[in-house]
Amino acid sequence: MKSDLERKPSDSTWMPKKLRQLLNEPLYASVMMATGVFFLVSILIHFPIANSPEFYSDFLGSFWGRMVGNTQIHEVVVGIPYVTYMFEYPPICGLILWLGGWASGGSQTIFAAVEFGILLLFTILTSHVVYQFLGYLKLDHNRQLLFSIFAPSLLFYGAYNFDIVQTFFVVASLYLFMARRQTKLSALSLGLAVATKLSPAILLPLFWQELPGRKSRITYSAVMGGTIAALNVPFMLANFSTWLAGYTFLKNWGLEDSFLVWIFNNSDSWGLAKDISYVLLGASALSVYIFFRHKPMLVRAFMLLGMFILFSYIATPQMNLDLLPLFSIVPLIPLSLFYLYELTDVGMIVFWFVFNNPTLPGIPQTFALLRQIFLAAMIGILGFSKKILNTE
Repeated sequence: MKSDLERKPSDSTWMPKKLRQLLNEPLYASVMMATGVFFLVSILIHFPIANSPEFYSDFLGSFWGRMVGNTQIHEVVVGIPYVTYMFEYPPICGLILWLGGWASGGSQTIFAAVEFGILLLFTILTSHVVYQFLGYLKLDHNRQLLFSIFAPSLLFYGAYNFDIVQTFFVVASLYLFMARRQTKLSALSLGLAVATKLSPAILLPLFWQELPGRKSRITYSAVMGGTIAALNVPFMLANFSTWLAGYTFLKNWGLEDSFLVWIFNNSDSWGLAKDISYVLLGASALSVYIFFRHKPMLVRAFMLLGMFILFSYIATPQMNLDLLPLFSIVPLIPLSLFYLYELTDVGMIVFWFVFNNPTLPGIPQTFALLRQIFLAAMIGILGFSKKILNTE
C-alpha cells in the first residue's frame, strides 16, 4: 500500500480540521503557543530596545541604514523600492519593507515592530499549515516541535530576513497541491514564493511531473507566472532600470558561506566559482527530476531546496529556515544530524563579526563548511534511504 507521501492528491479523502476544532486540541494550542513564544524571543534579541543584545538582522543592520544620497534621510522611510531606490529582493519583500518604512514615520523602533510583526504572522501561519500537513500525512505532531519550532536557526534568523515568508508560501504550495488538491491555489502560492525569493522556482518541474496532462501543466505554469508578473510589471513600468538593478545585484555578489570559497579563496577567481555553482545547481536539479523521479514528491522537494543551499555561491545561514517544515513532514533525517546541522549554522553568525574578513576561509567559513557537509549527508539520506515512508 502506498504511503501518504507517495499518494497522488486524488487518492486521498482526507479533509482538514476547521480552526474551531483545532483550537479545542491541546496539542495544536501548544504548537501555536510554542511558535509564538519562540519567535518572540527571536524578536527580542534583535529588537532595538534597552537590555536587548540587539543581534544583527538585515532589517536593522542593512535596510534601515541605507540613506538618500549624503543625507540622514532613510530610503525606506521616504522612498518606494524599485522605483526611487534599488532593492535586491523580489517584490513581496519590497512591499513588506515599504510597509514598515511608511508606517515608521522615521522611527527605527516602529519600523522594527512592523517588520518583525509581519514575520511573526507568517511564522504562525507556517506552523498552522505544517500542523495540518502532518495530520494529512498521519505523522506525529511532536515532530513539528522538535524540527520546526525549537530550532536554533529560527531563534537566530527568524527576525532577521524575509526567509520565513518564502518558507510559508513554499509549504503552503505543497500542502494545497497534495492535501487539498487545489492546484490553482498551489500555483498561486508557488508564484508568491518566487516573488519573495527566486529559489523556489526550482520546484516547478516537480509539479509538472505530478500533474496529469499537458493542459493542467500549462494552467499551473500560467497561474504561477501570472502571479509573478502581476507583482513585477508595475515596478518594471515605473522604473525599469532600478527594478532590474535589484535582480542583477546578487549576480555581482561574491561567494558567501559556500564551500567554493575554500577552493577559490582569491576573489579574482570568483567569476569561475560562480560558473561552477551554476553548473552544479543545474546538474543536481536535473538529477532529481530524472534519476529520483520515483521518490515521493516531498522528498524530491526537500532534496532540491537542500541542493540549492548546498551548491549556490550564496548560501547564507538564514536559508536554513527554508527547510525547517520539510524536516517535520519528511520523517527521514535523524534528530542528532539535524541539530548538528543547526548548530553549525548558528556558529556562523556567532563568530561572523569577530573576524575582519568572515567571507574568506576562517572560523565562520569553517562552520559554513561543516554545515554543508551535514547538509550533503542529509541529501544523501533522502536520495538513497530504503526506509518505507509508511504513514498509515
